[in-house]
Amino acid sequence: MKKIIYLMICAFSLGGGSQSVLAQIVVQAASAKLQPQIGRDDKGYSTCGIHAVVLNIQGQSVDVYDFSINIRANMHVGLIKAGKIQTSTKKMLENKSPPTAVQPAPTNFWIAKEAEGSALRLQKIIPGDTPGYILAGADLVKTYDILLGMANGERIQFATRYKSQRLDTVVSFGTALSDVEFQPLMACLTGVTDRLQEEAPSQD
Repeated sequence: MKKIIYLMICAFSLGGGSQSVLAQIVVQAASAKLQPQIGRDDKGYSTCGIHAVVLNIQGQSVDVYDFSINIRANMHVGLIKAGKIQTSTKKMLENKSPPTAVQPAPTNFWIAKEAEGSALRLQKIIPGDTPGYILAGADLVKTYDILLGMANGERIQFATRYKSQRLDTVVSFGTALSDVEFQPLMACLTGVTDRLQEEAPSQD
């Protein structure tokens, strides 16, 4: 994944992908790459979601937002992992290896469909297994809804908050999965939700 991030930044640097500095808090991403995440166990689909790498280029400054959203068959909450890489187009062109994630890790993260007011927010944030990242749970139904929206290419807004920031930088993007990626993810989401319903505690 670090290699993909590096190549994306270099491509936009060489291709003139920079955008002018915006006065608004909401910025339009220069690029977004989505990758389905699918896991199986002996009972079938066990986990599925989307890994997103989103570039925001402002002049010579480059923010590479890196987050994943998943649901699991054995957990009745969504799972979020989020962080970012910060560099410059000049440094990326001079160095062969991509930079590491910004540290300390973010303090919060939220994501929402652009046309809706309600955002998916984190619960019980903990340090991630990767330096510079956080892990957290989130509402299961809302997580599922966001995953469907991302997969279908709906406009999405998100913000990764760091302690040094006074205000969120809200990044907007819309990138659909290809048919080859979309169909397996839908099968996985159906399989995981079926297992969640089967294993849900009885209300009797």
